Formats: sequence, C-alpha cells, structure tokens
Amino acid sequence: MASTTVTSASRLISDLETIYPNERILQKPSELAVYESDALTVFRSRPLAVVLPVSQTEVVDTIRLCYQKRIPFVARGSGTSLSGGSLPVETGIVIALNKLNKILELDPRQRFAIVEPGVVNVQVSQAAARYGLYYAPDPSSQSVCTIGGNVAFNSGGAHCLKHGMTSNHILGIKAVLADGTVVELGGASLENNGPDVTGFFVGSEGLFGIALEITLRLIPRPETFKTVMASYSSLELAGETVSRVVAAGLLPGAMEIMDRLALKAAEAAVGSQYPKGAEAVLIVELEGEEQEVAAEFEALQDVISASRPMEVQVAANENQRLQIWKGRKCAFSAVGHLSPDYIVQDGVVPRSRLGEALAEVKKLSRKYEIEVANVFHAGDGNLHPLILFDSSQPGSLKKAEELAGEILDMCIRLGGSITGEHGVGMEKRAYLSRMFSPVDIRQMHALRRAIDPAEIANPGKMLLPEVLTAPESEKESFAVPPVNTQHGHFQPTSEEEVLEIVRQHRRVVAMGGQTKPGLIPSDGGCSFDLRKIGGIVEYDPSEFTITARAGTSIQELQDALAENGQFLPFDPPLVEAGATLGGTIAAGISGPGRFRYGGIRDFILGVEIVNGRAQKIKGGGRVVKNAAGFDLPKLMVGSQGMLGVILQATLKVFPRPQAYRTLKVVYSSPEDALRYVLEAGSVSDVTLEAVEWEPPSTVFYRIGGRSVSLPERIRRLSQRVGTGELLEEDAESQYWKDLLHFRWVPEGWSLARIPIMPSSIPSLEGRLSSLPYLYRYACGGNVLFIAGQNTEEGRSHLADLGINSLYLRGNDRSPVPSGALPFAKRIKQALDPEGRFPEI
Repeated sequence: MASTTVTSASRLISDLETIYPNERILQKPSELAVYESDALTVFRSRPLAVVLPVSQTEVVDTIRLCYQKRIPFVARGSGTSLSGGSLPVETGIVIALNKLNKILELDPRQRFAIVEPGVVNVQVSQAAARYGLYYAPDPSSQSVCTIGGNVAFNSGGAHCLKHGMTSNHILGIKAVLADGTVVELGGASLENNGPDVTGFFVGSEGLFGIALEITLRLIPRPETFKTVMASYSSLELAGETVSRVVAAGLLPGAMEIMDRLALKAAEAAVGSQYPKGAEAVLIVELEGEEQEVAAEFEALQDVISASRPMEVQVAANENQRLQIWKGRKCAFSAVGHLSPDYIVQDGVVPRSRLGEALAEVKKLSRKYEIEVANVFHAGDGNLHPLILFDSSQPGSLKKAEELAGEILDMCIRLGGSITGEHGVGMEKRAYLSRMFSPVDIRQMHALRRAIDPAEIANPGKMLLPEVLTAPESEKESFAVPPVNTQHGHFQPTSEEEVLEIVRQHRRVVAMGGQTKPGLIPSDGGCSFDLRKIGGIVEYDPSEFTITARAGTSIQELQDALAENGQFLPFDPPLVEAGATLGGTIAAGISGPGRFRYGGIRDFILGVEIVNGRAQKIKGGGRVVKNAAGFDLPKLMVGSQGMLGVILQATLKVFPRPQAYRTLKVVYSSPEDALRYVLEAGSVSDVTLEAVEWEPPSTVFYRIGGRSVSLPERIRRLSQRVGTGELLEEDAESQYWKDLLHFRWVPEGWSLARIPIMPSSIPSLEGRLSSLPYLYRYACGGNVLFIAGQNTEEGRSHLADLGINSLYLRGNDRSPVPSGALPFAKRIKQALDPEGRFPEI
C-alpha cells in the first residue's frame, strides 16, 4: 500500500512539473507541515503536495489537471479558517493562493476594486484610504485573512448588522470551476440581470471551484465615529441594553459584548483597561455624517444612561476608539493567555433570545465543568463562546467538543444558525443536517455534483458524504384547485396545492401580481397565480427581520413595517400596482434606495421554494447572519421563475429615516453631471439615499435622516453638487413614488432595465439621444431604464447596443449574461432536472 502511495505521489509531482518550476512545488515533510491544518488545529492532514501559483493561468491549468486525473484539491489563503475549511486531503494537493496578491484595479470614482484571491482583507482598505473609501467587511483576522478566503466562507465581522457580510460587497467573480471551466459572474455595476449567481458562489466553501478575480464594492469611509463602551454588573444587563438600542430606532455600525473572562484575556494580551468588577462590557459604535451621528448620539446616551451601567467611556479621539476595538479584535487569540487550548464556536440566535442563550451557555459551562469566555456580535446575535480546555488532560478535548455541540443544538432550537461567519467546514458537518431536512441536504449535494461532477473541490467539507439509502417515499397527493380563469391557469390556496401543480404538469409558470409582464414567459404550459398564498408569517421589529409568504403584497409588508418605524430599504417598485414579495424577488428589481443600502439581494435572508421535482426546499434562515449551506436565497433573486417557485421568504429590514429632502440640479452637459454625481457618491460628508439622472443633465439627489440634521446636510450637499431647487415636501415624495411606478413610460411601451457603469453614460447619450426612446439613469448611473414602442425595430435598436436587457414590459425574454451561463445552467439542472420551469 505504501509503495502505491509513493508511486501515485511521484506521478502527481511529474504532472505538476509541467505547470510549475520545482521550487514552487512543495513536497518535503518539513514544507508540508505548515499546511497540515488551518486555525482549527484539532484537525490535521498532510497533502501529497502544495503548489504555489503566481498566475491565474497556472491555477486553471492545475484544476484541469486535477479534473483529468481525479486528484482532490483544496484552495488555501492564509489558513485562518476556524472551521477546518482548508484542511488538506491526504490523496490530493493544496493550491496556495498567497502569491496571487495583486490589486488589479481600483476605481475610486465608480467605487470598486478588482483583486486577486490572495490579497489580504485590510490591504484593500489601505489602498482605498487615500480616496476616502474602504472595504466594509472586517473579520477579526482582517490583518491576515485573504479576500479569497472571505469569499469562500462569506466572512462577517463586527459591522455586519449595518453593512452586511462579504456577499453584500462582492459585485463580480471570475472563477474556475472544478472541471476547469472559467466563468464570469456579475461585474462592476451595482446591478446585474439574471439569477444572483455571484451571491450563490460566495460562501460555497471551495466546493464549486476557485475565485480568480473578485470585484469588490467600496464605500465612503464614515465622516465620523462615536464609540461608546459601557460596563455592567451582569451579562444580562448588557444584553438588555442591546434590545433598548434597537427599540430606540438606532442602527449602529456595530454592537459587541465581552464577558468577564474575555475581558481578563484582553487585559493580559494587549493591556486593555476595563472597570474593576465588570461582568461585561458593551461596545456601541455609531458612524456617518457629523450632523446625523450627533443627533443619534443624543438618543444613544439616553438609552445607555437608563440601562444602569457601572461606567461609560466615550472615545474622545481615533486613538481611544482603536484602543477600545483592539481588545475586542484580539479576543480570540488573547484567550491563549488563560488556557493552553480552546474551541471557538460561531452559532447565531435571534437577538431577542440572547439572554436565554447566554443563560444556557452558563448552565452548560457548569455541567461540563469547563470555563467559557463569551465574545459576540450582539447586534446580530452571533455568539462566539470560547471553550477553554487543556488537551494534555485525558478526555478534555472530547468534553469540550460535546459542550460545543450542545451550544450548536441550542442555536438551532432557538431558531438560529450553526454558523454566522466561520462556515461549516469540517467542524460542523454533522450539525448541518440538524438545521436542514434530508431533502434540503440532498438538494445541496445535487447542486454540488452539478458544478463539481467529480467531487474533487475541497472534498469532505460542509457536506458529509451522501448516503444513498432507500428511494424517497411517494408524496401525498392533494386535490388540484379548479381552473378559474382559462385553460391551464390555476390559483392555488395552499403550499400543498403548489406542490401538486408542479408535480402534475410538464411545464409550469408561477406568477405574482403580474406587474412586470415582460418577465412572464409565453412558451406554453400551465400557469398559476400565488396571490392567495399570502400573509406575514413572523415579524418581530426587534429582530430587524420579517417573514412572509410569496403572494403577500409588498404594500402589506410596508404597512406592517411602517407601524414600527421600519422599512424595506431597497425600495421595491410597483407597490401600488400590486407587486408581491415572490414576484419582487424573482424579478430582482430594486428602487432608488438601492444606491445607498443595496438591492434586494442584500436583504434576503431565507427562502422556501418548490424545485422541479416538486419538493419543498429551504435555504438560509430567519436571522440576520447565517453562513450555513449554499446561499439559495440569493440565487432566487432575479431567477424569474427559472429555478423554482418561491413559497415564502425572510427579509432584513431597517429603521426608516424620519424625513427626506431632495435637491434638483441642472448641469450644463452630461459630462458635467457625471463629474458631480461621481464625486458626491464618493465622499463621506454627504450620505446620499438615491441619485436619479434625467437626460441629458438633470440630477436629483435625495438624503434622509433625522429631521433636525437635514437643513445643515442640505447646505453641505449644495456645496458639493451645486446650487439647485429644493423640492417641496409633497413634491419630493410624489417624485420618487412616480419613479417607483415608471409613470414616465407611456402605456403600451416596452420597458427594459440595463446594468451599466456611470462612466459609460456620455457615450450612451451620444447613441440614445437620436433614437425614438424615453430613458433615464438610476442608481447613480449604474442602471439604464429605457422605454420604447414595442416594435421589432425598437427591440433591434436595443440589441444593437450590445448590452444585456431585462424586459419588465414587452415580450422579449431576458437572457442570462453569457459569462455566467455555464454556471447558471448547471444550477438549473440540479434544481429543475426535468425542465419544468422556464428555460435559462
């Protein structure tokens, strides 16, 4: 057996030598030892070899060799994974990506960067700092972890509640799939057409392939921060304060809690000073424009004062702010001063159940007689219990793992997730099936096999080897509702009836409010209307989440949120026309607020769908932070019914600004307008809600926030973008409402949405102004909406522009961008193997 292994290794090295010089193929035991584990050192495995590519071509050639020879491979960045996600395979190789560490492009005016996977997280912000920009995701290991690793595990950090996770800041990915196919997903525009395959790739833990180039969204660095650290006599009091902050309508950039043991470790490691006798500290950080933060800080002070703190410290300058964060950022490594070994867990619970969860952790600590230090992202319920043990003591590791397992089970029981940002990896594989059903897990396997048919990409991670036992039992049959409008058109009243319709028909088309008829295929088959499957399933304002069935009208959601001072920040369009939740997700269309807050892709947390095998599948969850399993929710955004029927969804929501103001400025030329639009969007002293551009050169700038801060902010905005007309309150509201309903488009005309880059607007103006169209630029110039008479000539003109169009009205099906097509088709095959849903 040993000689066979030696022979295999020898052949492998010989094959690799056709791609790499000898010095970039590591095979000596001393060289391989460094790669035997990642930051979760309880798992160890020695690969046959490690290769060090310096070009994308070498990575692609390596993958193709591995696929041809069926050699397992594991991509690795800095090895900071805390879930065993980059553990090598003994019969395979490690592809170490640290030498692919170039920032290929940084465009400060359009606010994006294109980087290779080996670029270290913090280096992006350092490179962007001279332009007043930064990259928002900030895991604790950001000074060493790589962007490629962040993409693989959808890493988070302290500021996820407000800014989201890695997937919310990835605009595009060039990747090589596990069989050597190179695909282009997304791009540099804030919007893209078709299913959100970019978001789906993020968090796949290396099971689909390797990202070669990653396009990142950059945002203006906040003009100011207000960082408060309050100490408490109990952990429970600190947790209660978090709920009070949320109830006050505040959305801090970060809210973090550390308990007594974590404080002790931080003091020992980096000399952080905390009040004597404190059982916990709460760190709350506000960020944004000076006037807005000043107004919010007054409200925060009132909340903190009423929360019975032992002591309150407010950072007076940047050095004091960094000192507060230094203790929190080093918490994991600092625990090494208290214990020779530790396990860090990463479960998530609903914020409203934090107190219950912490009490349970305390009880488990006593049960196992093991100390647990608690550090957690309090704003999003992401627990990081540090379980301390001494591996030199027999049985100590086993006890610590059992305690960790009970914590994960608790997170599932409380309605949370087994991982918020570390991923499943090796450590949590057995727990994924406790969070998801067997049908969900089988669907994940099918997706993985469709993209990696040989299962050689990072094998053994996330998904336990599938055990194929008896075939699935026959599903119960339900009565199909009667035809109620025309032949082949149904109006189901329950999820069971939807399942039955899909099962009984060869071709099916799901519809919502039919407010975007251009997206409804006309290629035959049975159609059904989901509007009778509606209603809000769960809404707790303190959680910042809402769950509703697909047929629920957006108006119903907005009314419920408004009663609690909350809203859907991505501004769903066509609300008054009857848009539904499912239809809005399937269309993937967002409104003007997308400019500041992100699109619907950035607010969808969980879904339940019916796949092409008439099975109910769940993806994601109901908490604001979740990195367990493939990101099915994002995949449904823009899917246009091609991949499944959406039954229900969970969305993240935000506090609604108290008031809005809009400044209308007319410039002398499109070039002049572009200069001001790009500058205004790249600075931190004017936070814009929306930017709408009416050709040729009239721009509407919208800001929102606390009423008391708006006059001064409008004054500063005028200094930035020029003197203009301030719309009256009623006119302001009506202007944006008219945009959301496309009232500028004549009845009967086609309407298309086209992702663009702001820099392309001057050249587009030269081509469009002579054509018989109405058009406008939305989302700060990232989207072109264009309307014309629904004629063959009109569609031909659009095709001549050579850009990917999504038809909201008209009868042209909107194609998936060609670069993403190979990836999207594999996904389609896994979710809809019999082709029941509309074609991609």
